[in-house]
Amino acid sequence: MLRMRSENFDPSPYAGFLMRKLLRPCGGSPSGPIQAVAETELQMDGDTWVWTDDNAKVVEMLARPAFWRAYPQQALEILRFLHGMCEAPFVFRRISAPRLSRTSGTAEDGRYVHSMMHVGVRLKQGTVMLGIRFHDARTAENLFLTGNYVHFGHRGKPYTLDVEDAIAEVSGREEKGVLVAHHGSDLRFSPDGAPQPLGRITYTYRIDARTMLVQVEAALEIAPGVEIEDVILTIGHDNLSHGRNNVHYGRVGILSPAGAVAWHVADKDGNVTLPATGAEYYSLAQEEMRGFALGVHTRSLTPGNLHELRVVQKQKRLHWVVAAYRFPGAHRGTRLVAAEDKLLTAGGFYDEAAEYLRLMRQASDMPPDAWPRDLSISYDYGVEINAFAKAHAMFASGEVEAPPGLADEMRRMTDRYLEVYDAQFVRAFWDGKNTVFCRQLAFVILAVATMMRSTGEEQYRKRLADLVEVLLQFQVTLPGDIAGPETGFLMGVRSVRDMHVDCQSAALLALIHAAPWLPDERIAAAIDRGLNAYALVTGRFMWAEKPRKVDTVGIHWKDGGGKPRLSMAFWNFHAGLTLRMLRALRQSPVVTLRSIEARHADRLDMIETVLLRQLARATQAREEGLEVRCSSLSAETNSETQPWVVLGFVGNPHD
Repeated sequence: MLRMRSENFDPSPYAGFLMRKLLRPCGGSPSGPIQAVAETELQMDGDTWVWTDDNAKVVEMLARPAFWRAYPQQALEILRFLHGMCEAPFVFRRISAPRLSRTSGTAEDGRYVHSMMHVGVRLKQGTVMLGIRFHDARTAENLFLTGNYVHFGHRGKPYTLDVEDAIAEVSGREEKGVLVAHHGSDLRFSPDGAPQPLGRITYTYRIDARTMLVQVEAALEIAPGVEIEDVILTIGHDNLSHGRNNVHYGRVGILSPAGAVAWHVADKDGNVTLPATGAEYYSLAQEEMRGFALGVHTRSLTPGNLHELRVVQKQKRLHWVVAAYRFPGAHRGTRLVAAEDKLLTAGGFYDEAAEYLRLMRQASDMPPDAWPRDLSISYDYGVEINAFAKAHAMFASGEVEAPPGLADEMRRMTDRYLEVYDAQFVRAFWDGKNTVFCRQLAFVILAVATMMRSTGEEQYRKRLADLVEVLLQFQVTLPGDIAGPETGFLMGVRSVRDMHVDCQSAALLALIHAAPWLPDERIAAAIDRGLNAYALVTGRFMWAEKPRKVDTVGIHWKDGGGKPRLSMAFWNFHAGLTLRMLRALRQSPVVTLRSIEARHADRLDMIETVLLRQLARATQAREEGLEVRCSSLSAETNSETQPWVVLGFVGNPHD
C-alpha cells in the first residue's frame, strides 16, 4: 500500500494491460483503418463499443515520455482516432462494431438490438420504436414512429383516413445486418355513401447495423379508376414526451432551403402548424445539458413535397409532430412517395441545423468497412480538449519525437475547441441556458492550465479566469459542519442538481491546477470547504438486483426536496479522480493550498488509505499486466477506469 503512494510507483503494468488487451482494430474510415481502445476486453452484452472520451483519457495517460516511447505507434493510432472523431464544433461520442439481432418476438412484433440502439416493432399497430442504447440506466425509448393519416380531396370534398386503423398486412425480414419492416393499410372512403377503395399505403422502415440512420418511407398506390387531388401523406412521431427515463422534447427546428433556422418552442398547450415548404431538415430537441439533451433529426429525402409540420403540445411539451407531405393537383392510378432518414442523438448542439444536415448526408455515404458512429456529442467534452493540450505540451517540450507538424496540430485543435466551448457552453450558460456539466468543465480548466504552463501566453490566463468563474457557480452549501463549512459541486446547475464524488474531485482538481495562475481567494476557500465534504461512509448499493453493503469514501448532501442523499466512490474511476486530486494538492506550488492540505492531512490520509485499499482489492494480475476492475464486485476493467486509476497514481507531468 505504501508503495502505491510513493513517487517510485510503477504504473507501466497497468498501461501495458490496457494497450495489450483493449487496443484493437475498429473498422475503417475515409483516412484508413482505425485502431482504438475498446470499452472492455470482452464484449459487454454482445457489444464492442469504442468511446471517444475514454480514448482521450488514454491519450492523457500516455502523454508521459516513458509511456509514449514504450507504445509510440499505438499512441499515435489512438490519437488519430481521437482526432478523427472531431469535426468542429462536434466531438462525436463513440463507434460500435456493427450489430443487429432480434432479442424477442418476431420480425413483425418483436425487439431488436442494433449497434447503438434498441428497436421495437409492433407492425400490426403501425408502430416502430427507436431508442439510444447504453450499458446503464440511460437506455430509453426516444422515439415512436406512428400516428399517421392520409388527407385528400375528391370532387371538391376533403377526406382524412387513419393509417393505423386500416392495417391489413405486415411483414419483416432480416438480411445481412438489415431489418426491413413494413405495414400496409388498405384505405377506403365513401364519396357517395358506399365504401370504395382509395388504394394501399405502405410504410417501410429500413434499419441497418452499419449506420445510425433509419429510413422511413410512406408510399400510396392509388387504386385504378380513382381520381383524387391535393394529397397529404404523413410521417408521424407520437407520444414524444412520455416522461419515462426523462424522455421529453420542447422545441422544433426547421431549416429552410435558404439556410435559415426557425425554432418553435412548446410554451403552451394546443395545436400549431409550422410551415416547412421545401425543407430538407427538421429536428425535435430537448432542453437539457448539451452533453445529455435528446434530439431527433430528420433529413427529408423528398423535400420538394414537404409542406408543413403539424404539432400537438401537452403540458408545454411536444406530444405529436407529423410531417405533412403535399402532392398538389389531380392523381389517378399513380404512386406517391414521402421518405425520410431519422437520426437519434443524446447530446448535441441542436442550433447547428445545417451541420446536422451535412452529417446526415455524410453518414449515408460512409466506407463499407466503417463502424457506425454515434453522432451525439461527447458529454465529457472537456477530456478531449485536455488530451490535445497534454499531447501538445509533451511534443512541444521535446521530450518525445513527434511527426512533423503534430505539435502545432495539437495546439490548433486545443485552441479551436476552446473557442467552441466558450461559444457553445460558457456564453450560453451566462445567458441562462442549461449547457454545462461540472466534470466536463473541470477538464476544460485542466486543458487551459496546461496551455498556460506550456506557452506562458496571457490569453490562457484570461480564459482560465472565465472558466473558473463558471465552475464556482456549481458550489452549494452542504448540511455538515463538523470540520467547518462544507460545499459540494453539483453535476448541473439548471438541471440534474445531483452531487457525485467524481464531479466533486474533478472540480477540486481543476481549482488546484488553476490556483497557481489566478490570485483569487475564492479558489482556496472553495478547495478548503470542498475537502470538508468528503467522509468515510457505509452505504447501500444494488448489485445484480441485490443490495450490497459498501464501505468507501462519499459525500452526504440533500436533494431539492430536502431528502438526505449519499454519493459514494463505489466505482473505481471515482477513486482514481479523488487520488489524483489529493496528489495534486500535496504537490501544489501554492503556499496557501499546501497549508490547507496540512490542516486536513490526518483526514485526507485516512481517505487516501481507504481508496488505495479499495483499488488494491479490485486489482488482479494478468499475464499482460495489472488490471483494475471497475469495482471490487466487477469482473473486469473498462476504458475509463484503467487510465483514470493510473492518472490517480501518478498524475500528468504537464498538469
